[in-house]
Amino acid sequence: MTGPLKHQVLLPLALFALSLSLYLGTIAPTITWQHDGYDAGDLITAAYTLGIPHPTGYPTYMLLGKLMTLLPVGDVAYRMNLLSALSGALAVCLLYLAARATLPHQREAVWASLVAALWLATSRIFWSQALITEVYALNALLFAMLLLLCLQLNQQTGDARHDTMAHPAVLRTAALTAWVYGLSLGNHLTIAFSAPLLLWHGWQVYRRRLLNARKWAVVAAALGLGLAVYAYLPLRAGREPLLNWGDPRTLRGLVWTISGGIYRPFVMALPLAQWPARLLAWAGLLIEQFGVVGTTLGLLGIWAHTRRNAGQAGIFLLTFALYSLYAAGYNTTDSYVYLLPVYILFALWIAHGTVFVLHSLEQTRAVVVALAAALLFLPVATLRANWPAVDLHDDRSAYDYGAEVFAQVPDGAIVISATDPHTFTLWYFARVVANRPWVAVVDRDLLLYEWYVEGLQKRHPWLRWPSTSPGTTPSVEQVVEANRQDHALFLADIDEPLMAHYTFEPQGLLYRLQSKQPLSP
Repeated sequence: MTGPLKHQVLLPLALFALSLSLYLGTIAPTITWQHDGYDAGDLITAAYTLGIPHPTGYPTYMLLGKLMTLLPVGDVAYRMNLLSALSGALAVCLLYLAARATLPHQREAVWASLVAALWLATSRIFWSQALITEVYALNALLFAMLLLLCLQLNQQTGDARHDTMAHPAVLRTAALTAWVYGLSLGNHLTIAFSAPLLLWHGWQVYRRRLLNARKWAVVAAALGLGLAVYAYLPLRAGREPLLNWGDPRTLRGLVWTISGGIYRPFVMALPLAQWPARLLAWAGLLIEQFGVVGTTLGLLGIWAHTRRNAGQAGIFLLTFALYSLYAAGYNTTDSYVYLLPVYILFALWIAHGTVFVLHSLEQTRAVVVALAAALLFLPVATLRANWPAVDLHDDRSAYDYGAEVFAQVPDGAIVISATDPHTFTLWYFARVVANRPWVAVVDRDLLLYEWYVEGLQKRHPWLRWPSTSPGTTPSVEQVVEANRQDHALFLADIDEPLMAHYTFEPQGLLYRLQSKQPLSP
């Protein structure tokens, strides 16, 4: 087998097999709360029923997730976890190919790209997101795909300067990149921070006049075709699915859902006084992913990449900075998951730094071989260090919670929840595992939204609803008062205001309503 074929096909396939084996050996066997996977129940239930999950609706993820739920293996949650494992393993392959595309054709470049890809595969945050139901592993895959497509477009643009036969390839790659970008936005809006990559490489095509207006229209149409995935939201909302966040049949609901209306207050909301600590935490996380040696190689790689191709390195750094600032400024404790594209770029720079070090020692071949072997050992050491922290192969705590709750509540019961882990897990059990429509899971905070109350009324017509003024929704106290005589009521979480007016006693994992507190004299 020729060298290029081995490097472009066999090594990426081997990386995929190794990474996927690692992820399958540590993947969660069912729904899990670990690694900040609290949204799993919402995403799994929405994909299984083709509904609308929490904003931004994630239509691309929903459609791919629905396909995964059809697999005849494990439970539905495990099948959705598999989507993340496959996405993570594929992203590792594409990172290897992207690193090779930015490095000179040298033996050291192949080895360095291999080491960098393995380092990414075994880094703690990347690995952890490949084991659970969440959108971030797929987001990493789509970012890696866009990165590689941009690099291919760059190469084809250079070839087209001397060979007119390369022009059709430029059009095909540009259109494919635009289509993937549109689909990527349908998975997670933070992919918008990769726009500098696309615009810079698109500019190289434009300034060389490689595409005329008609061909640019084809590229624009490809982008529109990718964005058409958002039609899923109003189309499915019109069928009144079990989950219908925001009810995006209306323009107002669609904009609220796509723009992440419920989460906008967190965007760049970190108080100024907390920025130094958050940036230090960002640096600490970077070192945690790649170690001191890997971080040093990555920083050296930024310098080496800038020397080799200043324009490309600069646009990579801009993309790196945009993702980093967004993750740092997003005022939640789990915003680190937005850093996966940052780690992909840094792994690419680790490859550049490794090539620089190995190439500097080219005259002493024995030293180069020894150093190369030592560098390959470092991802293995990272794997051994991170395995205990990320391994979920026997984690069933979230499943056991849902199973125990549904074993104790009778039909006609109302379970009031106030936290995402409990609400979403109980949704999953009510609608996917146990299929018990005669148990109503009511999220206390979502009662503020008319679309949520309307959905509850349609799904559970047996519930009693208090009269409210137009444009207002009932409070949780009003819901309890309207139903306490006819239905068993439970709390999944302590609710002090409710417990001040009603007597609740512990029952299993829940608190069951016993009576109303007498009025004080």
